[in-house]
Amino acid sequence: MNKRNHNVLFNTHTVSGIVISFALYVIFFAGAFALFREEITIWEEGKTKTHIEGKDIDYDHILKKLDTEYELTGRDIQFNIETQANKLYVSMDVSKDSLASEKGKEYHYLYLDINSLETQSYTEYYSLGEFLYRLHFFDQFSYIGIYLAGFVSLFFLFAIVTGVIVHWKKIIPNFYAFNPRATLKRLWTDAHTALGIIGLPFQFIFAVTGVYFCLSLLVLIPANFLYNGDQDKLIKDLRPESEVFEWIKKTDQNIPEFNKFAQQASNRWDNFHLKKGFIRNYGGTNMKYILNGELESDQRFIGKGRLSYTITKGKIEVEKDPYETVYKEDVQRVLGRLHFADYGNIAVRIAYFILALITCFVIITGVLIWIEARNKKNMTISQRLYTAKVGHIYMAICLSMLPVTALAFIFVKISNGHFEDKLTAIYYFYFITWLITILFFRFKRDNYFTNKCSLLLGAIFGFLIPIINGFVSGNWIWDTYTNHQFDILFIDLLWIIIAVFSLIFYFKIQPQVKEQSAYNKNPIDYKNIASLKEEERQLTRQSIDTSLVSESSEVEQNNSNYLPMKTKIIVLWMLIILGFIFHHIYGLATVFFNESVFIEGSTGETPFWAHQWRILMEGLAFLFAVLTVQLSQKWFRWTSFIWAIIVALFNVYHVAEAIMHEASNYSEIWILLLMAVASILLVINLHKWKKENN
Repeated sequence: MNKRNHNVLFNTHTVSGIVISFALYVIFFAGAFALFREEITIWEEGKTKTHIEGKDIDYDHILKKLDTEYELTGRDIQFNIETQANKLYVSMDVSKDSLASEKGKEYHYLYLDINSLETQSYTEYYSLGEFLYRLHFFDQFSYIGIYLAGFVSLFFLFAIVTGVIVHWKKIIPNFYAFNPRATLKRLWTDAHTALGIIGLPFQFIFAVTGVYFCLSLLVLIPANFLYNGDQDKLIKDLRPESEVFEWIKKTDQNIPEFNKFAQQASNRWDNFHLKKGFIRNYGGTNMKYILNGELESDQRFIGKGRLSYTITKGKIEVEKDPYETVYKEDVQRVLGRLHFADYGNIAVRIAYFILALITCFVIITGVLIWIEARNKKNMTISQRLYTAKVGHIYMAICLSMLPVTALAFIFVKISNGHFEDKLTAIYYFYFITWLITILFFRFKRDNYFTNKCSLLLGAIFGFLIPIINGFVSGNWIWDTYTNHQFDILFIDLLWIIIAVFSLIFYFKIQPQVKEQSAYNKNPIDYKNIASLKEEERQLTRQSIDTSLVSESSEVEQNNSNYLPMKTKIIVLWMLIILGFIFHHIYGLATVFFNESVFIEGSTGETPFWAHQWRILMEGLAFLFAVLTVQLSQKWFRWTSFIWAIIVALFNVYHVAEAIMHEASNYSEIWILLLMAVASILLVINLHKWKKENN
């Protein structure tokens, strides 16, 4: 590889890695604990679980109870069978029966205890395990969170490929040349390379599967073309159990026993375990039962089976044999198994957990390499301050997750049963605590202190977790072992091990490490930053004033298409606004072709969400266009740049969604495509503008 290509790939790897590093760290750290989501939920409740098999659940009794409380006739019902926690996750769609009461026309999603038949809403049963699971794909950011996680995964995949190409020739030598006593920058570089290679297959799997699960909308665009825009047929082929049927009428016959169907389905094949149950058109003449299950993973890696029972046929049919491979269905299960580690025993998830934490370390070392490399005497004070600021923020966000997560475990254990809305309680505690910790470490401006403090607090809280569990729930380690409560025991032992290693690392990191840092050798005098910046500004102005004037006139003479940067940016903002207006007009154009444009449930008043979207899209674009006329400060350029990226991602997503759902609306797709192009050009020009000197 020639030097130019190497530099291009190296810089690409560095930039793509730095941009996503803190988000990627959150994904892997939260995802590591999400591997034990069910164990965390059981630990949080502190109750003994009997682990009932899916075939032994009394579904008929459950359905009778639900019918009394929620009126099931006409509904589509789904059971997620979670035998480890003795829970059923029940989803009940609104009734399709026009004669249904108001009670039957309400959607419900709830958790049901298999033994007591007690029900809890999603917010009541919410657990820290569920929170960490959803945090690992940013689900807390409604609508856009999962797409952000998808793009982070995509950039991560890009960083992996470029990293392997850049380090290809030095992978083996650097792996064996790792020396913990080397200079700090060399230490981080060797650790980054060696541990990156160890976790490379794991990281590649997570990057690919993460892109698929989070950006499935974009992944399915080519498939949509293959099906000529027939999305119903596409979904039916990919997920046959999700097919819905029209309601005909209420049946006069007795509803068949679901228990009998579950028993027969489970006994169809050896070691076949039920996972999901579906009931279509409950109580209707075309009512249908569907059960999904899987073979033991050590018996067959992908052994997904499906059986159905239709009331009109009166017999059980095998829709998919677990010993037969159907590519369109099973390829998704392969990705799911690889991503969630739900194959083998708990040892597989422990291996995933360790590899996820190793990846977190690789991410941290990558950031530290970048920080060390960019703190040189020949760099301007502004560049050094920017690098230091990014480093402090990134380290604060990433390293503070350990003590905050450990403290959250203590919080949910102490507060268990005290909050009706556990979701809100966990949100407030975790995010407020995390924010306070981030701000403290950020303005402390000392990565060595951040690291040591995070390790020490993580160790202290980690040791406290099993102690608090013992006092609050009475589940001391020796008791959980004796009573075979291994889920609870595992979480306690996990935190003890994490605390031990945190304490070891805390004592291993000595002050001599800090002395090797470039920031210790070339410190930044934060007390005199203003004067240092002013000196630098004066020197810069003296050297570039004359050149700027000559270059500006030369550009204007040589380029007949030249436009001042601010003018370009304002024009692009205005074009995006015009695009939104045209999009709204095209949306109304169907009224000329005898199609109703009324939104279901409309009352004649514009709802708040419509105002919200108008302000966010057209309103803010107009605001940035107006402010660009007057403002040029660095903070404004960065704010404009960040918002332009968000608008660009939204417009690109909007194009993809239009192609998926309105492939025949050519004019609207064309306008949306032009808006996406304008958004991308705006991002490019704002990126150039923020690099210019004030």
